[in-house]
Amino acid sequence: MSDVHEERRIRQLVRRLEDRLYTTQVLAELLLKNADRRPSDLGPYLNDHQEGALMDAVIHLSRSNHDDFLKLVDLTRLPSGLYEQR
Repeated sequence: MSDVHEERRIRQLVRRLEDRLYTTQVLAELLLKNADRRPSDLGPYLNDHQEGALMDAVIHLSRSNHDDFLKLVDLTRLPSGLYEQR
């Protein structure tokens, strides 16, 4: 693989990972705000079905983020064993 191609691939992975990490953060904040509203008179703004679907999305994004992180570790040739998959 050429250096230019490898560098482009790393940049794409970094961009994709950064975008998904931000999305995961926003979704987690939304879930937290929803949980904070449960004891109030207004109640949560997500029903159980919506909250479950949102949590599934957070789990999917987190797994995908981890996969891309491991690809990045491999592409950037970080020492093996530092970031083993659990």
